Amino acid sequence: MLTNAMEWHPEHSFILHQCKQLMEGGGWEVKISHCFREINQVADTLAKVGSEGPVGLRVYDTPPVEVRTALYADTVGVFWPRRVVS
Repeated sequence: MLTNAMEWHPEHSFILHQCKQLMEGGGWEVKISHCFREINQVADTLAKVGSEGPVGLRVYDTPPVEVRTALYADTVGVFWPRRVVS
């Protein structure tokens, strides 16, 4: 959503606008690249958890229950193959 000229959902518009401003005016080079969700299951699960419930900042002292399996899989080096047809 940050790299494409797509219309933002009003609920996400504020935070996306702030991110865009930081990227463009922060004085640093920003690169955004695609990462399949199998490679980053913790972030994917946190995004799902964050999209449910009220909008706002959430701070966790310990990982939420929803991500513990993915964290463990990362720790022990579980491989998640994905078939990509090009």
